[in-house]
Amino acid sequence: MTSGSETPSTAKWLHKKFLETVLRKGDNTPTLKVTSYDVKPAVGKGDNYTSDLYRVKIHTADGKVFNLIVKKELAAEGELGKVLQKSSAFLRETHMYRSAAVRLANILQEMSPGECSQFAARYLYSCPGTIVMQDLRAEGFKMAERRQGLDFSHCLLVMRMLARFHAASVVLHDRDLETMSLYDKNFFSDPEMKEGLQKFVSGTFRTVVKAVQTWPGFADRYAGKLDALADSMLDRIIQVSQRDDTALNVLIHGDLWVNNILFRYSDGPVDVRFVDFQLLHFTSPAIDLQYFFSTSPCEDVRENHLDSLMKEYHNTLCECLNAMGYSHKHITLEDLWKEYNNKALYGLFGACCVLPIVLADKGFDIDAILKSGIGEEIEVVNGDTYKKALQRMLPKFEEDGVFRSGESL
Repeated sequence: MTSGSETPSTAKWLHKKFLETVLRKGDNTPTLKVTSYDVKPAVGKGDNYTSDLYRVKIHTADGKVFNLIVKKELAAEGELGKVLQKSSAFLRETHMYRSAAVRLANILQEMSPGECSQFAARYLYSCPGTIVMQDLRAEGFKMAERRQGLDFSHCLLVMRMLARFHAASVVLHDRDLETMSLYDKNFFSDPEMKEGLQKFVSGTFRTVVKAVQTWPGFADRYAGKLDALADSMLDRIIQVSQRDDTALNVLIHGDLWVNNILFRYSDGPVDVRFVDFQLLHFTSPAIDLQYFFSTSPCEDVRENHLDSLMKEYHNTLCECLNAMGYSHKHITLEDLWKEYNNKALYGLFGACCVLPIVLADKGFDIDAILKSGIGEEIEVVNGDTYKKALQRMLPKFEEDGVFRSGESL
């Protein structure tokens, strides 16, 4: 699938009057006038799947220049658009930018006075189906190369920011249950979306199974086990991501893979921001950790640095919670590892359903899988990069018991 259903030439709604409304409200300048503007696609083919993204540069009569990202909900045309239109995904993201993000940033400022409290782009304006925010690229942020995988220095920044974001959400949940109530339900558990999501998950699983069947030493050991999980995997990831109210829960990003993370560089990565908050859910922090580690690091990080990164995440989380005087529920490093291993099924989901998208050279045809539910031939799963990654992860998933879960739900 391409990066959306519209192009700048077909987005007729993105006109001067709309942009003046955005800036007059978002910049609190009621008399502002737009003199010129330029609209371009914000991402390349294969880099975004859940919305149409436009990069807009605006010049105003008073000499100001604004760099914005306009995010438009997918129209209910393709199969993915039909699925997302039935969900609360875009509503969650709109609520995050319009309400929760400001409160979370304020809490982060309380935790670490004087430090940057921003984890996302600054919000300007929203209307049904549309969000407008600052263009982080104009601030020096950009995507890493998704097919290379993130090295240790990138992952370290992600762990620190993720821990801060999670810690702030714990405090906000204590302070304002109403604001956080929208995130109680799992995106995947929406009954309106069950049919489409079921086709996607089972279809991509069977695509991976076809590849594994050709791998000596892995075909006999894993192909049948993966195939046995294909039809029940959606129900299992819903189950494994359910919240345990006796444990520490956080607002997870829910879709924390390399394309939803932007970095700023100065002789290496020095700062990070998260984007795309459509799958937010208040549940175990291990869900974000499993998803990220199964989809986004390079192989050296997965093989040699997971311990260090988990320690960094845990230390930062505890430091932030302690700074806020939070004493209700804490998690030891040992318990975090237990929780992480218990959520390994979510990592398997990431490895089989998301990692092929990460590594694909061209657009990944999600619509074809959603339409048929059949494991189509996808070139990337037959490539050496994906093969090496999954072959290293499968024994660990087996050790953590994910295939035993195939015996009964």
